[in-house]
Amino acid sequence: MRVLLTLGAVGLLLFLSLLAGARLPAPRLSMPLSADTVRVGLVQGPIHTDFLLPLDPQTRADFAWLDLPEDAAWLQVGWGARGFYTQVGDYGDLRAGTVLRALIGDTAVMRFEPVGAYVPELSITMDRLEYQRLRAVVLSDTLWDQPVGQGLLAPADRYFAAKGRFNILHPCNQWIAGALRRANRSFAIWTPTNWSIRQALRQFELTPREMRQYPGAKATDA
Repeated sequence: MRVLLTLGAVGLLLFLSLLAGARLPAPRLSMPLSADTVRVGLVQGPIHTDFLLPLDPQTRADFAWLDLPEDAAWLQVGWGARGFYTQVGDYGDLRAGTVLRALIGDTAVMRFEPVGAYVPELSITMDRLEYQRLRAVVLSDTLWDQPVGQGLLAPADRYFAAKGRFNILHPCNQWIAGALRRANRSFAIWTPTNWSIRQALRQFELTPREMRQYPGAKATDA
């Protein structure tokens, strides 16, 4: 009975920490707001979240060396453990060594994939300046002179070494939250799971009333 109570208490503490991390805002700098807004998509797999960057002309220019096809509407961007990205075709290929290395610390890679017309289930509203800063974060965190591979999970995907290290306390979904905060978009302080990301979106996505607080803002889907 004591063991069950202990496990229950640990489970409750873990749940509360995940909930608090997804609901508590990180500090935000005072930066200018733009009158124009854009929707940045998010796409989730079983345990992983990626950005979907809308491919407006400036985004295409920023990532020109990826040779994105003309019919691509989004650029899918994900940061993660090198072992997972480069050695695992699907979750059936997982090996104990790959999982252990990811838990205790693995080098990071950035994955890029062009995506055609698509309406993402999840998205977050950003003004144009925040979106510009988000692209700058992705560009800065990617080590473009260190390609890792291509066509590993999809025919058109490409991989580059990335800054930072993946571990159990700083997984791929925490990079998503950190990238948004570095772009000065208000977001949660800790989002290690897909569930955390969804909770944070409920907390920090702008309501129609908040959208009207942007100077002259009008939400536009990219």
